[in-house]
Amino acid sequence: MDTVLVDGTVNDIPYKALAPGSDTANLPLILLLHGAFSSADRLGQIQSLVAGLWADGSLPPCVLACASTPTVGGFYIGGWETVVAEALPAEIHRRFATDPARVSLLGASMGGYGALKIAFGDPARWTAVAATSPALLNDAPGPRNTISVLAALRDAMTVSGWERESVLHRLRRRADEIRAARLPIMLRCGDRDAFAMHDGTERLHRELWDLDVAHEYHLVRDADHGGPEPADSTRAALIFLAAALRTPVAVPDDVVALRAMIAPERAEAARRDPDTDRRYGRV
Repeated sequence: MDTVLVDGTVNDIPYKALAPGSDTANLPLILLLHGAFSSADRLGQIQSLVAGLWADGSLPPCVLACASTPTVGGFYIGGWETVVAEALPAEIHRRFATDPARVSLLGASMGGYGALKIAFGDPARWTAVAATSPALLNDAPGPRNTISVLAALRDAMTVSGWERESVLHRLRRRADEIRAARLPIMLRCGDRDAFAMHDGTERLHRELWDLDVAHEYHLVRDADHGGPEPADSTRAALIFLAAALRTPVAVPDDVVALRAMIAPERAEAARRDPDTDRRYGRV
């Protein structure tokens, strides 16, 4: 499949956009949030992967866009969050006539933090969010979780306002809205991540579970922050976002039959234990 990678600027900030040809009217948009010390060039690095997914039908035609944002002094905090959440999609819609009602978020590492923060800030606005090896800091992070640039992220979040910039705190404040929006959420991280980002990812998974917020979670055995995992996780994340763009399939007949068969027992269980009707039990 022919692909078109173009450059542009929004608010004097460089961006790149990737499209499956020139006819982009009403296509969905995926905003790619790059990781630390990276740039919009990340979109070019995954161009062949995206083209392959378009060609085999794993990813429906869409436009992808990525803005070059700074790491230290950026981190998708403050005005940089606004650039990605507001200015960039408006620019892509103006330039490519994409569908403003179908916009998804995809981020890795620092970008995973930004994608989740943006998604949880206004959950009804987004089609889906996928975060791979996200840079998620628990409250009062220690040395294990503030290696290298993560110490600067901790400091930037503290200066801006921890509760405002924390993904966990946004989730807690907006859990009802996130459930109501039925926002598809995907988390993925390796359990040998050099920056221990699986710690924060696991904590977010547990909070989502406890708050009964639907999500998909992949903890990949022996995967690290580099190696094959970035490509593997990007592929998995794009396929997850693709599923969110498709029309839901009907519930299979065997599932309908199973649910009908155990309905009386579930009703009795719910009478005795209100948690029966939760998606996730309290474990």
